[in-house]
Amino acid sequence: MATAVTGVPAETGRTVSLVRFIVAGGATASLVFVICWLGTFVPFSSPTHAYIGLFTNADFSSGQALFEGTCWSLLFGAFVGAVFALVYNATAPLGRR
Repeated sequence: MATAVTGVPAETGRTVSLVRFIVAGGATASLVFVICWLGTFVPFSSPTHAYIGLFTNADFSSGQALFEGTCWSLLFGAFVGAVFALVYNATAPLGRR
């Protein structure tokens, strides 16, 4: 007996939700930034300073760096999530072959 996948039209191939990828990308990037910011408090090294420097010019362990970097990485992650979803959905017909 055959079963159908609901919500995925057979003629267009599989697609992903643009909004879900925007939210997931933004949330993931901002969470990674916060984890890296917490890494600046490791006393024996500074393993995350380069990543923090991508999103802010403030002192790496400052509250300003946390705020600015989290905001910018949220926007960057949302942008990357949107681009990924758009490219994935645009190439969905290629998966039918």
